[in-house]
Amino acid sequence: MVDLHMHTKESDGTDAEWQLIEKLREAGIKTFSVTDHDTIGAVLGMEYWAPEDMLYIRGVEFSCLTEVRNCHILGYGFNKDVRAFGMMVEKANRQLRKIAETHMEYIAKEFGIEINDEDKQEITMYYGLTMWKDRLVEKLVSLGHADSKAEAIEKYIKPCKTNHLRPDAREAIQAILAAGGIPVWAHPYGGAGKREMHGEEFERQLQILLEAGLQGIECYYSAYDEEQVNSLLKVARKHNLWVSGGSDYHGDNKDVALGTLNSYGKVVTEDELTIIAELRRRQKEHPFPLIEVEEWHNYGDSFWLMPVRVKDITKNCAYIDNLDCMKDEEISISESSFEDFLYPMFKKHFDENLPENKNRWESYPSEERKYVKGFEWYLTDNFYTYGSIEAVLTDIEATAAILAEDYDEPRLDEIRKGLRNLPDYMPGYWRRKEKLSAEEADNIVRENREHILVFYKRFVDSLRSMMKAGEDADYKLISVCGP
Repeated sequence: MVDLHMHTKESDGTDAEWQLIEKLREAGIKTFSVTDHDTIGAVLGMEYWAPEDMLYIRGVEFSCLTEVRNCHILGYGFNKDVRAFGMMVEKANRQLRKIAETHMEYIAKEFGIEINDEDKQEITMYYGLTMWKDRLVEKLVSLGHADSKAEAIEKYIKPCKTNHLRPDAREAIQAILAAGGIPVWAHPYGGAGKREMHGEEFERQLQILLEAGLQGIECYYSAYDEEQVNSLLKVARKHNLWVSGGSDYHGDNKDVALGTLNSYGKVVTEDELTIIAELRRRQKEHPFPLIEVEEWHNYGDSFWLMPVRVKDITKNCAYIDNLDCMKDEEISISESSFEDFLYPMFKKHFDENLPENKNRWESYPSEERKYVKGFEWYLTDNFYTYGSIEAVLTDIEATAAILAEDYDEPRLDEIRKGLRNLPDYMPGYWRRKEKLSAEEADNIVRENREHILVFYKRFVDSLRSMMKAGEDADYKLISVCGP
């Protein structure tokens, strides 16, 4: 069985990644995609938990708008490192937060109900942001402003129109394409419980999405009958679109079972979803990098690198309000990747006598300033001149050249402990029960060092591109800030 449309608790589902895997196993589903709303927070977890006899396909579902009406765009098989894609995810989250804030402003203005700052923060917190509506109506009920969630939705949510705040569907399609993914129109006739779209309205929407680069259409959907499915298959054939299908499973939040791809009981095979063969082909020809260089701000445990200017050197240079940051050029490197493959080079070329580094201090209530000394790991900017960064990159290139020739070269001894962690990035070793010996790890790295070499090249290219953009815009330094 197959199901390419489902949600976890990262958005508005109720299952954690490992729980969903267990339920997929029970349902006999071996090919699947998780398509959480406006977030890719479950990608890493699903890639970790998915067993080798299952095919997990990266997915996302963007809540969008065109001049015709709202729509949902699914993205499959994307490289999440790509800047345009990461920025689309970030934009979708910003818009979700704006929608939630607009609703709370409306409730305050029209009904005089003020949500306190602590509750606002909880309602709009990044984790599971798509659940803002549930959190808000639950708060309204708990405060006694409604007897039930249904009443709160009718009275406070529905009258406030925020569709215009959704991102444009064209942007979502272009971002998915930029990341090497396949953009798909989700439940084109309308999702379960939503107003259906047919006739001229459907054709206008389809034309807009096709012109934007749409490549697939969700023909099989849990709420669609045989006539609707056949009609959409005809659309797919006419416009040469990949056929997709999914249940739109949300766990306990929706009465839809995994693997339900229509309303009339047909079991849909993998061959009938033509998008799967294409995704398999792409993944085989262009596998995702094991060690990532994400060209956007990953809110997880990452090091963030970007061009910066210190506004006032006489003030605390570790204070974010004293920095002008070139966020459009930011990249994120996971904490583990930075420690394993990059830290020795950055530590070597960190200049603690650089005025901006000397003028960092802990912002704690104290009569005595506690200056930050040396390279700081946690939530403090470490500043580098362009010359220092170039020295770091030169050392990385030299390390890569040695590694390509001879893993056992003594000059790699300083970084070898980190190199030995390469198996931690390889799915085949993720769930091993026993720790690898140094000899076993060395053998694995010798055979698979190309992954590290690819990472080094991508990192060097990204940093050089960042430096050029920073210099052209007169940003004086590169900041390396830990998680």
